[in-house]
Amino acid sequence: MRAVLAALLIMTASAQAAEPALRAGVVPDSPPFVLADRTGKLTGFSVVLIRAIAARLKRDVVFTEAPLPALFTSLADGRVDVLPGPVQATPERAADMLFTEGYLWTEYQFGTAPGVTLTALGDLRGKRLAVHAGTDYAEWAARNGQRLGFIAVARPTLAAVFDAVRTGAADASLTSSSALRAAAAGRSKLTAALALPETRTHEGLAVAESAVELRDEIEEALRCLKQDGSVARLSVTWLGSKPGPEDLENLVIPGYGVPGLAGYDPKPHKPRCDK
Repeated sequence: MRAVLAALLIMTASAQAAEPALRAGVVPDSPPFVLADRTGKLTGFSVVLIRAIAARLKRDVVFTEAPLPALFTSLADGRVDVLPGPVQATPERAADMLFTEGYLWTEYQFGTAPGVTLTALGDLRGKRLAVHAGTDYAEWAARNGQRLGFIAVARPTLAAVFDAVRTGAADASLTSSSALRAAAAGRSKLTAALALPETRTHEGLAVAESAVELRDEIEEALRCLKQDGSVARLSVTWLGSKPGPEDLENLVIPGYGVPGLAGYDPKPHKPRCDK
């Protein structure tokens, strides 16, 4: 009887000590970051990355799929714990959530169909610009369409944005440079064109504004994955090119978060990468 009771106590203690699953919110059909494989299981750069981070934290992952605005609401309401993104770190967003350091540099960049010239914003006049509905890119198009003389073509998913260019439904796309990098690498009918360097920022993971401890734990795990080359390998697999030492797949940023944005903490990292 004592042995049975002891075993029960050990099992109970283990159950109490187990960490709950990490609830991750992702935007569906957003290759190469989030997509379904042939069996219907989620995969992609961000999906594989958050699973690797969760493994280091000894936690499982459960996914919620929704458009980005809905995911921001779910994060604030506590229905998801983390947005593996990649989420662009902007001052506006940093006022409402906490960011880890980035795992990709990104900036706004246009992609074009063959024969379409786009080397300056003036080249947009008279063109059809495909954007992902509900995103910052769609907002940029709404603010600038009349001034620059282009027509915004909203599409429900990132994949549909690139398809619009490839099929001739649009002359150009506006997305993150990281997404375009992958799309252009694998599709001959899409060319990386004008970028907007003033928009350059980190793309990383986001948690709720109050979840400081979780942000720090995730960032420490991310740093370990950078140091052992895992993030760089993901970039080769999903984005089609090897990052350099100054790319965020390899570059470790001092402190926690994104320097210059709200929520940044300059305290030194102390990741235990051997655990």
